[in-house]
Order: sequence, then C-alpha cells, then structure tokens
Amino acid sequence: MSLQAPKDMAEERAAAEFDIEALARLYAGGDRKYELQCKAFEIIRTDPELIVQPPRNILEFSREEWREYTMGQIYRIAELLQTRFKDDPELGAAVAMAVGHYSPSFSMRVFVHQYLFRNVLTMLGTKEQCKIWMDDIDHYRIYGCFAMTELGHSSALQDIETTATYDQQTDEFVIESPNITSTKWWIGGSAQTSTHAVVICKTVINGANVGHNWFVVQLREKSTGELMPNVKIGDIGKKHGHQGVDNGWIQFHRVRIPRLHMLQKWVTLERDGSYTPAPSPAVMYATLIPERLTLIQGTTNLAGQALTIATRYGVVRRQGHQNQQIMDYQSHYAQIIPLLAFLHILNSASGTIYDQYDVLTAGGEMDPADFLNHMSDMHAISACLKGMAGWYGSEILEVARRACGGHAYSAYNGISQIINDWGVMTTGAGDNVVLLQQAARIYIRQLHNKLERNEYPKLKFKSSTHYFLRAKEYLADPVWSVENVAEAIKDLRILEDVLFAILTKRVRIGEGKRSEDLLMDMVRAAELHCAAFLFSDAVSKYGSPRAPAGVDAGAYGIMRRLTALWGIHTLCRYSDQGFKEGYLLPRQVKEIEEVYYEATKALRKQVIGISDAFNFPDFILKSPIAKYDGDIYEAYFDTLLQRPNSIGKAPYHDRYIKPLTSRVAPDQPIKR
Repeated sequence: MSLQAPKDMAEERAAAEFDIEALARLYAGGDRKYELQCKAFEIIRTDPELIVQPPRNILEFSREEWREYTMGQIYRIAELLQTRFKDDPELGAAVAMAVGHYSPSFSMRVFVHQYLFRNVLTMLGTKEQCKIWMDDIDHYRIYGCFAMTELGHSSALQDIETTATYDQQTDEFVIESPNITSTKWWIGGSAQTSTHAVVICKTVINGANVGHNWFVVQLREKSTGELMPNVKIGDIGKKHGHQGVDNGWIQFHRVRIPRLHMLQKWVTLERDGSYTPAPSPAVMYATLIPERLTLIQGTTNLAGQALTIATRYGVVRRQGHQNQQIMDYQSHYAQIIPLLAFLHILNSASGTIYDQYDVLTAGGEMDPADFLNHMSDMHAISACLKGMAGWYGSEILEVARRACGGHAYSAYNGISQIINDWGVMTTGAGDNVVLLQQAARIYIRQLHNKLERNEYPKLKFKSSTHYFLRAKEYLADPVWSVENVAEAIKDLRILEDVLFAILTKRVRIGEGKRSEDLLMDMVRAAELHCAAFLFSDAVSKYGSPRAPAGVDAGAYGIMRRLTALWGIHTLCRYSDQGFKEGYLLPRQVKEIEEVYYEATKALRKQVIGISDAFNFPDFILKSPIAKYDGDIYEAYFDTLLQRPNSIGKAPYHDRYIKPLTSRVAPDQPIKR
C-alpha cells in the first residue's frame, strides 16, 4: 500500500480536466498575487525564525514556546519589512501573509494590531490624530490591542461598563473600570505585549452619559514593558487554541489621558466641554465590520488546509472489500466536494465584499453621508457572511476529521490543531446566531419598505438584496413551474431565480408575528440569503458558458461547474424553506437531491486539482498524511521517529511499571 499511494496521487492529479496552476492563479487573485505567494512561501520555508525546522515540530510546542516563537515571528517580519523588503513592500506583505498561513497565532496577533487597533484609528481618528500615531504603529514602535469586550459583556456594546469621564479642569479623561464585570476581557496581545490599546468606553461629559467613544490609552512603558500607573493587566490563561496569542484582561483605576486621545473624526469635544455626537451611534461599532471580513479570510485558510489534508488522504487511502480508494465512496466524496466548492465560491466573493468595503471606507477619506448610507448594508452582509461561513467552516473541520479516520486523532496530522485554533471563529466578532438574526432583521425591514413604500437604498455597489427589486414578481409566483429540474438548472439564472423566490417568501416571515418567536426561522433565512449571495456573485463571474478574454478556459470551466454545484447544494440544503412556502413540490425536492448527488459524482476525479489550487505547500499543512506526492506512510512514520524519546524505556518505568511487573506470583517460579 505504501508503494501504491504515490501512484494513486499522481493519477488523481493527472485526471484534472483543467490546468491546476491556472486555477491556483485565479484563486490567488491573479498572476501577480499568485507569483508573490509562491515566492513568499519559498522565502520563509527554510527560515528558522519563521518556520520551525525539523526535527522540532511546532505541533508539540508548549504554551510558553508558542508565545515566544510567535513573538519572534513578529519581530522577524518587522525586521524584514525594514531591511530586505523596504523597497518591495508588496513582497513583504506577501511574506507576512505566508507566515500567517503557517501560524494562525501569528496571523491573529498581527490581525489585532493591524486590522483592529490600526483600523479604529483610521476609521474614527482625525488626520491629526492619525499623524501622531500611525508611523509608530506601522513600524511596531507602538504595539496595539483592541479593548472592546468585557467580562460581563461581549459584543453587546450598549451594555459596556468601562467609563471615560471628562475632567474639564485638567482637560483630561479619567478611564475607570467601576466593577469586576467591566474588566476588559479576552483582549488579544494585552497580557504580555501591547504598549497601547484602543478602548471603547461609556463617555460621561458634564455628568451626562453621551454614548460610546473610542480612546487611545497607553498600557505599558515602551522601553521597559512595565505597566503604566493605575493600569492592571493579567493573562487569561490556558485556552482551547491560539496558544501563541497572549489574551489578557485589563482594569483601569482612574487612568488619566489627554482629551485629544478621544478619537474625534465623527465627534468633537471642545476644551469647555461642548460635545458634538456622531451622526449615528452605529458609527462607533463599524470597526467590527473589518474584523468579520478578516475572519472570513481565516475560514478559507484554516478550513482550506483541513480540506486539503482530507482530500489528499482520501485518494491514497484504500479500504473496503475491493480495496478501493475511500474517496470513491459516495458517503465520502458527496461530503467533501460541496465543501471544496464552498471555499472556492467564498474566496471569489471575498473580493467582491472587500471592494464594497473600500466604497464604505474610501481609504479613511469616507464621506459621512456615503458612509452612513452604506453601513447598514455592509453590516448586514458582513454579519451574515461571518455567521454562515463560520458554521460551514466548523462543518468542514468535522467532515475533514472524520474523513481521515483514526489518523486525524494524531496531533501530527494537523487537523486537531486547526480545530483548536478554529474555535474563536464562531464567537469572535459576534456570535453567529446573533449576527444572523441581526442581518435577518435588516433584510425584513428592507423588504417591507420596498413592498409597502417602494423604497430601496441607492448604493454605489450591488447590494446582496438586489433581488428585492423583483419582490412582487417573486411573491406572485405560487409554485416553481419547472417540470424537469435537471434540464432547467443547467441555466444558472433559473437556479438563481428559484433561490431568490424562496428567499423573498421566507424573508416575509416577520409579518404579523413577534420577532422573538421567529429567531430560528430568521437564522435559517439569513443563512439562505448568504448562500444565495455567494451563488449570485459567482454567477455574475462564471455564469456565461464561455470564458471572457484573458481568463484561462479550463480554470473558468471548473469554476463554472463549482458554481453550479454550489447553487444545487444550496437549493438542496435549503429545500425545506421552499417546501414550507408551498413553492417547491415533493417531486421537485426529490429530483433536486438526485441532481445534487449526480453533480458531486461528476466532479469526483477533479478533487485533487480543485484542492491543489488552494496552493498550500507541505510545510504549511504540517500533515504527513497530506504529502503532495502521496507518499504518506513513510512520512508519517518518519515524523513519529523524529520525536524525542519516541523509542525506548519509559522514564517512569522503574518507579511505577517495574514494581508491578517484577512481582512474583505466589507459589510460582520466577519468570524472566
């Protein structure tokens, strides 16, 4: 079997009906990004400060080793950005991204500093404030964290208890943690590293609570690392995953900061206490949008690695009465292939979402009217995507774990570590259930406004709710009139229309009922909305039978097939929604399922090409059962042999084992 495995892998790769590298280039976002990624992987592969080199194995690290090594990676990257990549920041960014693929802890720590701490300043600080701090942030002379959640309050920001009280006499704010539940909690980077924090506080001016604002607060003396006066910080302790991230808790005891450390792009506070609030309180919560978008990228990274491991193992592992590849079982490929499609479609849609986010923020130069007009839509789709992608990611990891059988239980095969690091994705930046309910409420209200008042927001991008413009048409159609499902859905626009019709009917669930009694229906409808958005976005790119000029025909063709599969998967998975509305008939539901399984079967021999396009080198996957060349058994055994003390007598033998096994049974001769 060990000799057969590489042969199976080679045959599977050769069976791809498209140029795998062309698909990888498309997945990466184009030739330039793909080439930078490959070059970055090659740069970091042998750098011991960025990648743990054999015989050491990062999967055996203690928490202390994870913490130190992760900080060493950050130090090394900061050093490289100022030296080797000073004149090539694009390659420097690609190298940092490549290290993030290898180490989720590194990725999380840099994410907190760059995309949370820095983004709050960009989105909420004035130009003058950004000028004070931004250069130090970009060169890590300031290392920041994002102090939002509290021990008693997570993303329910209206209940935040930390206060910032303006002292007009000294022109300062006094930051206070008034009780134990106001302790800032789970703050990444704060336990050991961060010099500064952006802190959201209930703001008190002239004795009145004027709402929430963000403040820049120094936590540590930059040169000594000692805590600033009246700041108390501790370590959260052992966590489920991300052992390289120093999550901490923070308490403030009458910490004084200058008035100008309140971020004032949207608000103003004069020396005399005159306060002008933001045009909408929601502005202060907009910083959560980039957090959610970045977590979507985390899905394609972590879930993509797990699925690559499971896919490669599935084509070289043989089992059964005919000793066939386990990937040939329907119970195997029918679970793996739709999830491969999901990651490709999600990755494609992330480009669309980031383009929309750029419209929202305009590189920090956002127009207030535009910002407020687009924020509700951006909040809804980011919440929706984060919730739905988070759950699909969890499903991918469980499917991948089971698909590798007993070998997935070994820490050396990577999946268990990915599962540990994944946990934060379903709760960080908002619980998935709550986020989907928030999105559903926005969509229910928007559909009501369209139907009752003919009002629909005018945006600079195509909203995920664009189908509401045809709401009356969809609602007037009582039953899906298709007789032959298999033939009809060859036209992806027909498949798109049936999903939108079901959605329009389901989004009306709120009419005449208390929302508290519809929470689970709202979650289900928001999930479907998100899945349909992903499909619709992919149809806009791959719906035409022919590839546009400049796009590889083979890569386009497989993306069109994956788009179709995702649409059929969505219709099958959420067919209950159409059935509840009487829109889908029982025979149609049955035929949809049959077509779905046929579509997965038709892609069976494409699985290695599809997963190879994620472009994860072996050293990133850290899994011997996922070796690119298929030689998994030798690699797996060698990994174990490299472990210190993997062979030989147990160090506790003489203390515990020998006293038991060396005893002589009564009336029995001594046996040696």
